Amino acid sequence: MPILRMSRVVGGPRYHINFGKSALRLTALALAISLTACVGREKLAGEGVRTTPLAAINAVSAVPVIEVHDVLSRGGAVRVLVEETDDAVAVAILFAGGRGATHISDQGRIGSLGGNFLIRSRHAFRRHGFTTVVFDSPSDSTHDLRPFHHGQTFANDVGKVIHHLRRTYGLPVWVIGTSRGTVAVGNVAARLGKNAPDGVVFSSSLFDGNRTADVYDLPLEDIQAPSLIVHHREDGCLYTLPGGVNRLRDRLTGAKRVGVMWFEGGYARGNPCQARGYHGFNGIEDEVIAKIAAWIKNPAGS
Repeated sequence: MPILRMSRVVGGPRYHINFGKSALRLTALALAISLTACVGREKLAGEGVRTTPLAAINAVSAVPVIEVHDVLSRGGAVRVLVEETDDAVAVAILFAGGRGATHISDQGRIGSLGGNFLIRSRHAFRRHGFTTVVFDSPSDSTHDLRPFHHGQTFANDVGKVIHHLRRTYGLPVWVIGTSRGTVAVGNVAARLGKNAPDGVVFSSSLFDGNRTADVYDLPLEDIQAPSLIVHHREDGCLYTLPGGVNRLRDRLTGAKRVGVMWFEGGYARGNPCQARGYHGFNGIEDEVIAKIAAWIKNPAGS
């Protein structure tokens, strides 16, 4: 049964209300709606994180706990959507492609890029024991991450989120990006020190930025964490063609381990650079995520 969580990190305690019997679902939902109405967007305080409980969703959702976290950084905040799973083994921060910003509302709704491979398939990560975190954006760049997701400032912003998640859940934190999101995760893994992620996954990597940064513009040699490259053999996007995989692998000279996974099959529909083409592993999402999850759990033995 989901947990209805009233939880704010603003210098005070966390509060939890657990409705353990299905007979209380309607009561829980009614209470949840009233609680949600009381949750404002108060100024960040305390430890630098505001957690917005999504009580109405939690009362009826199959996900144990869903929360919006706003993590203080540079005088603003970085927003993420956290969906917990029971007995999690790690936390996976998911970075979509395109402009990158997912426009997460106070109510936890994803306003943009909901059809992205990683975003639409995050439930599969939870089935394999990962609490998922959908990255949105820093509050001063809510429309487009492309101009700066390859720089140190962005890496530092994500580092604050990684630190918060490690402190909160006590689990390894991996960053997983797809398409343009691979620039974000590669940058984070390369530029952060003690707040660097425990590992990084590049899926459908951006090899040609088309006048914006691509993965080759990053100091990839500085990445030390285990790194996995995932690609579809028939990816037809001009900016992510499979021929770039070997160059990416060869640049990851400092990583503790580098893995490469190739996939075939599925269905290509529409624009080859969009999420419903081979580029987005359309039709084979569960297979891809199952193998990614297995590698993350045991990168040394893969």
